Amino acid sequence: MDIFFADDSTQKSAREGMGTVVAIGGIFVEDSALRPLNTRIDEIASKFGIPKGDELKWSPRKGTWIHSNLHAEARTECYSQVLQAAIEHEVRAIVICWDTGQTTLKGEKAFNKCVDYLFERMAVHLEKRDTTAILVADRPGGGKDQEEQFLSDFVTRVQNGTEHVVPDRILMNVLTTPSNLVRHLQLADLVTGITTAMVCGQYKYAAPLFDSIRSILIQNHFGSIGGTGLKLFPDQLINVYHHVLKENTFWRVGAGMGVTLPYPKYPYEHDEFKK
Repeated sequence: MDIFFADDSTQKSAREGMGTVVAIGGIFVEDSALRPLNTRIDEIASKFGIPKGDELKWSPRKGTWIHSNLHAEARTECYSQVLQAAIEHEVRAIVICWDTGQTTLKGEKAFNKCVDYLFERMAVHLEKRDTTAILVADRPGGGKDQEEQFLSDFVTRVQNGTEHVVPDRILMNVLTTPSNLVRHLQLADLVTGITTAMVCGQYKYAAPLFDSIRSILIQNHFGSIGGTGLKLFPDQLINVYHHVLKENTFWRVGAGMGVTLPYPKYPYEHDEFKK
């Protein structure tokens, strides 16, 4: 059985024409790897002097120990070792990114569509592996009402599935807990935040870490990540797969058809940033 730890991210894009990107993603961890992975991340945090109880985050808040004390190369090295631990413990990942600048859906509606895309990819991946999963997410920050709405929305998905998948691989409604208590949720934050930064063209700090994340993003049966382990919406963003994932073909899996990248008829044929 897998445990899927989910986290969200919202970032302003540096790419011309791209607006704020809303994302949700997370990591699959096999139940047998839960404790060893947690222990390893604790060891890495301790080695870098991070106090017990302090949370690993891609964008740590001002006033936190990491924001104040773990800078530049040291933070990159710490997070690099954490991501290497994920690789060693066979973690797998999915990230969904929605560009609100090129779509009509914003805010909560965009987030809910991201959740649908995530749910569908989770279900397909679990069926492929012939296993099941429990979902764990960071507790929403808007208080009890927001948490209840979040859980209610997930109940609907767990009970009914989506238009494209049935929910038989998800064992129960999502469980929520404060992320500062769970290292696996902190790892999900790093994976989702770094991947979203790459999509937004924020390469400076994300690029040195992204190779490790790319290696754990799930693939389709063509061996590609684009559209599967990393899903971008709208579909006109397929050239971003080329720049971020270094893939030269985007596969429309259902049609069994590949599109050569970069695709000149869509935006971002050329990457405007240098990593």
